[in-house]
Amino acid sequence: MSTLALSKSGLTKTHVITATTIGTALEFYDFTIYSFFAIQIGQLFFPGATPVNQFLLSIGVFGVGFVVRPLGGIVIGAYADRAGRKKAMVLTIMLMALSCAMIACAPTYAVAGLAAPLIVLSARLIQGFAAGGEFGPGTTLLVEYATDNTRAFFASWNFAATAAGLVLGALVATLINAALPKQAILDWGWRIPFLLGIVAAPAGMLIRKRLEETLAERKPGEAPPRGALKAALTTHLNLTILGTFAELGGSVSVYITAFFLPSHAVRALHLSSTAAVTSGIVSSLVLFAAAPLAGMLADRFSRKRVLVISRVVMLLLVYPAFAFLSAHPSMTALCVVSAVLAVFVAGQIVPVLVMIPELFPKHVRATGIALTYVVSASFFGGFSPFIASWLVAQTGNPLAPAWYVAAACAISLVPVIWLKDRTGEALA
Repeated sequence: MSTLALSKSGLTKTHVITATTIGTALEFYDFTIYSFFAIQIGQLFFPGATPVNQFLLSIGVFGVGFVVRPLGGIVIGAYADRAGRKKAMVLTIMLMALSCAMIACAPTYAVAGLAAPLIVLSARLIQGFAAGGEFGPGTTLLVEYATDNTRAFFASWNFAATAAGLVLGALVATLINAALPKQAILDWGWRIPFLLGIVAAPAGMLIRKRLEETLAERKPGEAPPRGALKAALTTHLNLTILGTFAELGGSVSVYITAFFLPSHAVRALHLSSTAAVTSGIVSSLVLFAAAPLAGMLADRFSRKRVLVISRVVMLLLVYPAFAFLSAHPSMTALCVVSAVLAVFVAGQIVPVLVMIPELFPKHVRATGIALTYVVSASFFGGFSPFIASWLVAQTGNPLAPAWYVAAACAISLVPVIWLKDRTGEALA
């Protein structure tokens, strides 16, 4: 339907991709800047605790957002299948803007007492709910806008947007830390990145309103379709389960290589925090470049071929990569390992990202992709850094996380056998 949708809306492919992915980028921008300024937020909103507990409380409030992500994915995904993809995406970006505004303008504990941390907690709950609901409708709309031979390329940009958000957040945070003294950052500087998030959201909302709705128009008097969640968990339960476990390898791989590895290098290999931040930026830049390339290859050579090759290479490469880094700990080695692994992370995630919505019918598509992606990312991916840290602590082996990634890749190869590859076919 894509050619028709593009001609009706008057938007170019670039505009469509930008409008659709800006919410995902904003989500991971917010994710990054909160992580960078967690210490300051802990000091201002949890002043009675020790420095360690301040940090843990700040991170704990941040983690609450992950708890409500599956709920957001289910609720907003079902809303997108009933009311339309565009309405759902306008809603999510409005909620993200509200979350940024609440944190940017939140009074500190010294001013508002207990209300201050409650405001931050509420903001993280809203952000998590919106973030959970962003990916399903966004990916669905990209897939439905694209032509039959460009769907993987279009869908890949929603994953590339996560990398863009990570890079932008890291650069903004680094710039603020370099430009302002510590006291100024504590007093007011930490609020600047959240204010920038507020500015970005209305721009995304305006351009999203110009998008052409891809959900079929209802006839006059026709009731909106209902029961998308029920259908995904009954009629299409096998596909929902297979899709969730097909996402497993990519979710674990990206959270270990992009989020766990930099901090692991500081704790276990005694590299500097500068090396960790630099490797995170390098990894994100490679993900941003590799995602659309993986999409083009998946359109050209089939989803399964790109997925299986990338997953097998990651399975075989991750342990030698960790071993090399442990034997030669340096910023250069960390950046090289992060960059190489990022290529095969993108090669795993992008093909699955387009395979799943291609298999769900239109009236269940946004809910289906939300369930498979959000559950996999929130539970398998979100807990991966904790599991990896636990494995290192229990075994005393800094290479243990590599075995965890390899096992996840091996397990997630199995469901791919039963997933149909619809490369180049028309959407149902």
